[in-house]
Amino acid sequence: MFRAVLEVLITILVAMVARAVLTSVIKGIGSAARDAAGSDASAKQQSSDTRTAGVLHKDPVCGTYVAATTPFRRQAGTSTYFYCSEACQASHLRASR
Repeated sequence: MFRAVLEVLITILVAMVARAVLTSVIKGIGSAARDAAGSDASAKQQSSDTRTAGVLHKDPVCGTYVAATTPFRRQAGTSTYFYCSEACQASHLRASR
């Protein structure tokens, strides 16, 4: 009688451990799939943001094309100049004086 009870308890314990292991594995696979899908979605969102960022403007100093959202810009009369860096902005300002 004791042996039968012990075998039942061991069987229940093994089943519980197997269930816990399988649950962890399945959750890990699901989490990895969600992370992969999330990074794909963020990459698509980022490329979409890049396309809709606006028109590119040519830096008058070095010729690099920069987005209209650049913090390096200067209004001179009716013209707006866009720069790729603070150094190009300062160089153009010195040259125009």
